[in-house]
Amino acid sequence: MKEKVYHLSLQEEFINRISLFVYTKNGDGMRILITGATSGIGYEVGKALIKRHHTLYLGTHTKSQCEELKQKLKRENLEAICLKLDITDDKDLENINMLEIDCLINHASIGISGSLLDTEIDALREVYEVNIFASFRLLQLVYQRMQEKGIKGKIFVTSSLAGMLPFPYLSCYTSSKAAISMIAFTMRKELKVLSPNISISLIEPGAYYTGFNQRMIDKKGKSITKNKKRTTRLQRNLFALIEKRRLDSIVRKIVKEVEKNHPKFKIRAPFSQQLFTKLYLLFFR
Repeated sequence: MKEKVYHLSLQEEFINRISLFVYTKNGDGMRILITGATSGIGYEVGKALIKRHHTLYLGTHTKSQCEELKQKLKRENLEAICLKLDITDDKDLENINMLEIDCLINHASIGISGSLLDTEIDALREVYEVNIFASFRLLQLVYQRMQEKGIKGKIFVTSSLAGMLPFPYLSCYTSSKAAISMIAFTMRKELKVLSPNISISLIEPGAYYTGFNQRMIDKKGKSITKNKKRTTRLQRNLFALIEKRRLDSIVRKIVKEVEKNHPKFKIRAPFSQQLFTKLYLLFFR
């Protein structure tokens, strides 16, 4: 019984913090939740939207990341609510029902590298759990909340241009992104009939230098592949060649569509990688 009361008191504290923050913000802006906002594209999009006077809820995977994010925002004189939001954790997802959300940007994902033929099923399952099942559950929760409240909402799902390309030794990640892209395509069709006031958009970035790709290369699933060092070197060389150092091209596009009344469905950048993907699908698939 005591444990239950303690849990409720934490929820009440959470609600009070959120309510006070939202009350003091500009009433003209949207209330936007971004998952995977610790760094990279998620963080930069959040930063840009804060500067444009929206109320931001920034989700991180762990409590320590949440504290680091608070300090980072403080150093840049920016204000947002930082939440520990592990999308695979049911207790964390419960907090979403206490938020008023006009827009969701689901950016949380993980990846591993290694030969698909040698990867153990548990490693593949871990990636699918985050990138497909937990992401889908989050989309459902936010959609249901928007529908119940009659909110003219926007949902943005982050996939990847890599989800359309057969990248050797990265297929656990790329196949999960192909799946979440198809879920978004299907949801778009259904929303037009079931909830025309709620839109969904698909964010498909190319390769940007955020550190994510390097962490994915280093995180290898258990396999029996003998030439791990060689494949790692080849992957690092590939990303060193194609990664864009500046995030402006994708961040600008996302922010622009978030603020539109009717966002377009596909958001892709950089142009060079978008063009390459189209040509590959047209001539080499």
